[in-house]
Amino acid sequence: MTSRNLFIYGAPVLAGGFFLVWYILPIGWVVGISFWDYSPIGSNNAPAGLDNFREALFEDHVFWAAVRNTVYFTFGNVVLGTILALFIANGLARLKLVRRFAQTAYFMPTLFSVVAAAVVWEEIFQPRFGILNNGLYYITDLLGLPPFPEIGWTTTTEWSMPTVILFGLWKFLGIRIIILLAAIEAVPRDLYEAASIEGGSRWQQFRYITIPMIKPAIWFVVIAGVINSFQVFEPMYVITDGGPLRSTISIVMLITETAFERQRFGYSASISVMLFLTILAVTAVLFWLRSRSDEI
Repeated sequence: MTSRNLFIYGAPVLAGGFFLVWYILPIGWVVGISFWDYSPIGSNNAPAGLDNFREALFEDHVFWAAVRNTVYFTFGNVVLGTILALFIANGLARLKLVRRFAQTAYFMPTLFSVVAAAVVWEEIFQPRFGILNNGLYYITDLLGLPPFPEIGWTTTTEWSMPTVILFGLWKFLGIRIIILLAAIEAVPRDLYEAASIEGGSRWQQFRYITIPMIKPAIWFVVIAGVINSFQVFEPMYVITDGGPLRSTISIVMLITETAFERQRFGYSASISVMLFLTILAVTAVLFWLRSRSDEI
């Protein structure tokens, strides 16, 4: 066999083997142990049938708290993030001189790892000694206003999740702006010139030209954001550690805690399977809505 034939036949085999070892087998293993009362250090591992799924859905209140928190984060991160990125990208498209600088500034947070950025964020929003509260207190004192109250950004149930959502908006805003700005720049300028001649305002141009023309990019940002948000882990783990009172625990945090702290790998696997099916179903619905919107 020549080296050319070896490459032709060997490359697919290596790629298939990699996919099999790192994707198919782990997924099959997780699905398999989800029907077992399994622990790697246990000696009484036994079939559990659907008991793990039944426990999560009907008995475990922490599971439903994690579901609510994940949906809350997904809604805030995706909906607010997409709307904010859309308006910023539309504004940058009109700023010729500072566009590259602004693009770089918005994209910079994306270059840092989520964990490193979350550590800095936690220090900024620390209630007693954080930069934000102390800065606000200094400003009110400088202006002679009543002392600024200490806000528990990461220690109260009212502010902990908004703080995490704000982190998500800051961290992932740049990549959304880059994608939407590229789509806006691809819109033919003739459409805007014709709209201007007909007396169309900038808002009308944005609504009736920009949004319909960049609809595929908007859907891409939304679908990718939903998939990533359902798998959120690092911000909640680093900034709030799932607290206070489980108000910021996510589904992936619960999976990790159940497996590695409580040593209930079977129950953790069942939650993973339900998360996978949920992401699959939500993604399918979003693709269906996208196809419907293209027909309108």
